[in-house]
Amino acid sequence: TIRMHQEREYPRHVSGSHLQNPDFCALARAYGYSATRITRTDEFEAALRQALEGKEGALIEIMLDPEVISTRGTLSGITSAALQKK
Repeated sequence: TIRMHQEREYPRHVSGSHLQNPDFCALARAYGYSATRITRTDEFEAALRQALEGKEGALIEIMLDPEVISTRGTLSGITSAALQKK
């Protein structure tokens, strides 16, 4: 959300919002949970079924393109709109 506001108000002037996530699956496993990372929509149903059938807690990490900021917008789209206003 912060990055979205940066692009809208100060296009191409990113500060402090380029973050690197930890390996959430490894973290979940370290705590005794099962963990699955999915990268495609068609992988989700099987991962969810497996998680629901398990006896322990489960984590499903869904990898998204960082360009996709919401269901209706992208970072480059926000940047383009902001640059057109200036």
